Amino acid sequence: MSKESWIEAGKILAVDLKAVVKCPDCGEAELTVFDTPAGATHIERHMRCPGCGGYNALLKRIDGV
Repeated sequence: MSKESWIEAGKILAVDLKAVVKCPDCGEAELTVFDTPAGATHIERHMRCPGCGGYNALLKRIDGV
């Protein structure tokens, strides 16, 4: 697992929820992504690999707040 690779994946998916990003851990499967509320001004964007089970999340400020 590369911390830098997950950061790069997070940067891409922070801008475009529907971007196709390969798993930073296995490099095989495409990450599945979903958001959950994280207070009034943020969401938590969850990134999971259906192949190897790799997981990471980022906190994203909601625009316009």
